[in-house]
Amino acid sequence: MRIEARRPMPLFSNRRPALALLALLIASCGGPSPIPPAAVARAALETSLTAWRDGKPPSATAQAQPPVHSVDSQWSMGRKLASFEVLREQPSETDKRFVVKLNYRDPPAVAEGVYVVIASQPLAVFREEDFIRNMNMDNNPPASKKKK
Repeated sequence: MRIEARRPMPLFSNRRPALALLALLIASCGGPSPIPPAAVARAALETSLTAWRDGKPPSATAQAQPPVHSVDSQWSMGRKLASFEVLREQPSETDKRFVVKLNYRDPPAVAEGVYVVIASQPLAVFREEDFIRNMNMDNNPPASKKKK
């Protein structure tokens, strides 16, 4: 009988779940709060959405000052953003949440979305659906495909 040595699987296969889990661990261990100040969270959100509007990839916000990790499945799948307007902050005890009016192009559409900002290193901005998907790693439904 031959026994093969197996390499241990990495704890995380990509960075997004790691960021969400890190925020939860920090919050539960009594470390620094994952809730950024409102002005910092809004600035991170605007950095992320401005990059999207300007046609940059989500990874481009990692070069911002301060760096921002942007997670938005619509953006990642190539949907184009014409403009945005931050409408209001939503109450939350665990993070900062903002309701945003999104004006898409090709095809033109208007929608409201909720964005979650957590104070990880770097700051992380998630579309709410993507945040939920990342937090629910064991029962993780895939992002819906872009309709043509």
